[in-house]
Amino acid sequence: MDKTKNIDMGHKSKLDKTLNDLDKIEKELVSVKQELFDERNMSNNSLKQINLMTKDRDKLKKKLKQADKELKGNLDGFTKLLCNMIESRVEENRGHSFRVAEISLFVAEEMKLSKTEKDQLKKAAMLHEVGKLLISELILKKQEHELEDNEKNFFRHYAVKGAGLLEMCSGFDKIADIVKHQNENVDGSGNPEGLKRKFIPLQSRILAGANLFDELRCEESISSLSDLFERLEENVGSRLDSQVVNCLEKYAVTRLGTDFEKVKGIGIHQLVSGMRLGTALFTSTGTKLFSANTLLDNESIEKIIKYNKEYPVDETIYIKA
Repeated sequence: MDKTKNIDMGHKSKLDKTLNDLDKIEKELVSVKQELFDERNMSNNSLKQINLMTKDRDKLKKKLKQADKELKGNLDGFTKLLCNMIESRVEENRGHSFRVAEISLFVAEEMKLSKTEKDQLKKAAMLHEVGKLLISELILKKQEHELEDNEKNFFRHYAVKGAGLLEMCSGFDKIADIVKHQNENVDGSGNPEGLKRKFIPLQSRILAGANLFDELRCEESISSLSDLFERLEENVGSRLDSQVVNCLEKYAVTRLGTDFEKVKGIGIHQLVSGMRLGTALFTSTGTKLFSANTLLDNESIEKIIKYNKEYPVDETIYIKA
């Protein structure tokens, strides 16, 4: 009997312990449930905050995009306004700045400049003579041979003066730098810093070439592409970059061919003796192989093919039709 009673007491003790354990587990579950509930609420609140932040960010991006669009529009408008001021007071050759911009963009495309670089170059081309607004009208009307030494100095440094004006305008820093170095020469004889070759900003080298190209094109003595190319090539290695001149001549034959002479583009292996080059031929390193108007023979064609293996020439060679 006592033994049975002891067994029952043992079972009861185990049962009580089990019930206590279950009670503890239940309390822990309630606690965990509450924690999970709190965490869920925190997560929901965090998600709401993230959604609000995302919406705010999207709104901000839209505002920034609109502001950027307005700024670009303002810069474009300001550029055109200044350009018209320059032409109304300075330019004898109306439309010069716009033509220089068009030529510059063609060269920039050929030389694989980025969209931003092309936009900067376009503005610089349109404003490349802004410094002349600071020169008195009396001096501007004089012929070159009539200028005094100090007056010639005004013209020598108009690019620097113009760059100084542009630097005062927000968003025109890079454009000012392009304008500033447009009168550097690749042989180091230019101004303001006497920079040489690749030390001159590429956009400035393009601008220098486009500017001279348009000036030459409008001279009465230029009556053919041959005349134009001869004058351009006189400046290779001194004033102008050979690769820029190469692109300028390509511009001439593709955009001005109907105004001067008929030309067509062919591949290297289509060259035959008796053809006459429509443009000068340069290698990728800037080495001049032949001048425009060169009459090709078998020896010159072999030279082109030989050089092309190590120093590629342009894929399209322009010849007179």
